[in-house]
Amino acid sequence: MKTKFTKVITVLGAVAAFGVTSSLAVPQVTMSTFDAGSGGNYRANPNDELEWVLANYANGKSTDGTWFGTFCIEFNEYFHSGGVYDVALNNGSIMGGVSGAVNGKDVISNGTAYLYEQFALGTLAGFNYGDTNLDSVVYDSAKQLQNTIWYLEGEITSAYYGVGFGSFLGLAQSQLDYASDYVGGAVKVMNLTSNNGHKHHQDQLVYAGVPDSGTTVSLLLVAVCGLVGARRKLARSK
Repeated sequence: MKTKFTKVITVLGAVAAFGVTSSLAVPQVTMSTFDAGSGGNYRANPNDELEWVLANYANGKSTDGTWFGTFCIEFNEYFHSGGVYDVALNNGSIMGGVSGAVNGKDVISNGTAYLYEQFALGTLAGFNYGDTNLDSVVYDSAKQLQNTIWYLEGEITSAYYGVGFGSFLGLAQSQLDYASDYVGGAVKVMNLTSNNGHKHHQDQLVYAGVPDSGTTVSLLLVAVCGLVGARRKLARSK
């Protein structure tokens, strides 16, 4: 019996070791645009280490589940379409764009987080998602949303692209403390940090979903306690 229990522990140890090894791999995205010269809505195709975010999107992603739509939060930084970038998840941009950074970071606003979460959940009023595959031209509503995000982040003072803000600025401003720093965890910033030797690129938004409040850890603890109890029973039965 002791041998069988040891085997179980060995298997669990191997699984844990695999998890640790996997966590050391670098999350990356391949970035691309909807059409030449366009602003957000951009396409972000995550690698295996970041692929888990796709499950959080009810809309704003491809039907084949390979990429999700995103918007930039810095006006004067750029990425190369087709470029592969290392990703660090954060609550703000590193360089800060036009508005700059405080202590090395420019935290996104509540208004920005609200709009992007609604975009990811498919409930953003007034947004035209286009066709289900999102591979048509960038619609005016996407440019209006990008304008609004830039405005909320202090990157622009008037609308860009010649399409205005649509209804999105008013929607964001109707939220409580829309201009305050976002302290939630559902919306994250992807700091694009490494490509061809360049360290900083145009940071993007991603919907990480609502944390499970420790449920996964609790289940693991229950499993471990169950194994310990089983071992004690086996010891008493000898």
